[in-house]
Amino acid sequence: MRRKDIIVNVSDNETRIAVMENGNFVEFFLERAEQTSLVGNIYKGKVLNLISGLKAAFVNIGIEKNGFLPLNEIPFEEFSELFESEIEMEHEYRPEEIKLKENQEIIVQVTKDSYGIKGPRITSYISIPGRYVVLLINAKNIGISRKVRQRRVREMLFRTGKHAKPVGMGLIIRTAAARAKPEEIRREVEVLKREWNRNLEKTKNPAPVLVYQEPDALIQTVRDIFNNEVRNLVVDSPPAYSKIIAYLGKVSPRMRSRVKLYRDSQPIFERYGVEEKLKSILERKMWLPSGGYIVIDQTEALVTIDVNTGKSSKEKQAEKLALSTNLEALKEIVRQLRLRDIGGLVIVDLIDLTKRENTDRMLREFKSMIREDKARYRIGGISEFGLLEFTRERSRTSITSSLSETCPICKGRGRTISRLSAVGYIERWFMANGANIKGKMVELQASPRLADYLSLRHADTIAKIARTHNLILRIKADYAFNEGDYKVVVM
Repeated sequence: MRRKDIIVNVSDNETRIAVMENGNFVEFFLERAEQTSLVGNIYKGKVLNLISGLKAAFVNIGIEKNGFLPLNEIPFEEFSELFESEIEMEHEYRPEEIKLKENQEIIVQVTKDSYGIKGPRITSYISIPGRYVVLLINAKNIGISRKVRQRRVREMLFRTGKHAKPVGMGLIIRTAAARAKPEEIRREVEVLKREWNRNLEKTKNPAPVLVYQEPDALIQTVRDIFNNEVRNLVVDSPPAYSKIIAYLGKVSPRMRSRVKLYRDSQPIFERYGVEEKLKSILERKMWLPSGGYIVIDQTEALVTIDVNTGKSSKEKQAEKLALSTNLEALKEIVRQLRLRDIGGLVIVDLIDLTKRENTDRMLREFKSMIREDKARYRIGGISEFGLLEFTRERSRTSITSSLSETCPICKGRGRTISRLSAVGYIERWFMANGANIKGKMVELQASPRLADYLSLRHADTIAKIARTHNLILRIKADYAFNEGDYKVVVM
């Protein structure tokens, strides 16, 4: 059985949450006042314009970027009821049949945060999550978490959900409900229904307006992750501790004994070894226990992961070495996907195998490994070139994006101009401008590494430039210069 611990570090500017499984760092959540996620928030918005080619609309929800609403994310029945659509209901509708109008008001919920130049993705399928259930406002079905596998338990939960479901609404019964009492589930449904009805009053205000706001990352973590597999939730902030205890008092009182207030002087992330492990999130290269390694690169369109045997030598036969390294790499890749919250299209370049049964085994084990990940996957299989292709759903900004920013020197390329290339640029500058500064004293200011490189490796080149143009030329290192930059100053 997996043993989970949740470690929470709260400061004035941010809340950091680490999830440990059997001592391994597997998930990380970060919330900052300047980077608050909008996922789950419900707005009354106003349609700005319709893009027929995309079969979507842009909706003003009162934030900097407009929401992107695909037309197939609008419940047909709700649309026809709320907006008096004249579409016939005898046949199955198509997205283009929904006739939104500019300046029309519509209730939407954020499903994906803004990313890059893209605004948030939104839907009109509205839901309010709780600890045991998700209340579906404009659906009538009952769904049960796939992680609840026992048939008897699923049948019991379905019966409970059928009796608890409000008229005209639906339910998704979450994994945590498998250990809850029927009255706890029914009580939570009533709480969520009352909460929705209370927030519904805000829809009487003109758009755009915030109707419902998701709780902060701390309460979301307790609601979504703090289940019976978690041994302890340790938090270093008395106010945050009180907040968690108060929330659990309403939804799951028996779990309060597992919440611990950390009082030691040593920082909590250092005490549990999280701080050091956190640095690896920004690394491209991760070593595997056997000596192999993986390299993760993010591009505009996809994420690529390369698998290499490296220094691994535990297997003498090439096929066995490739298989064992690939399996070890896939285990680490699954951990990194969760830890970094990598989303979108992912391509893994595995070490080539010759036996089909080994390829099939890798695919089976990969599918087994990702079952614990809450994100949805679509797996395309392993190609004849040894490429594993899959997509992973992500709703929030990735942890890597939250912890890092584009390098102002390389502008996101990941590389800077080489020092040897910089020497060539300097030579050509003096060839073009040397006649105008003949006989002058000149200072060549450069970044420290480039200055050292010129002085130690290209002293002859600098001396030749000085002789050719009759200059007194000296080199000065300046830490204000970006790597590879230089400037010629005539004294």
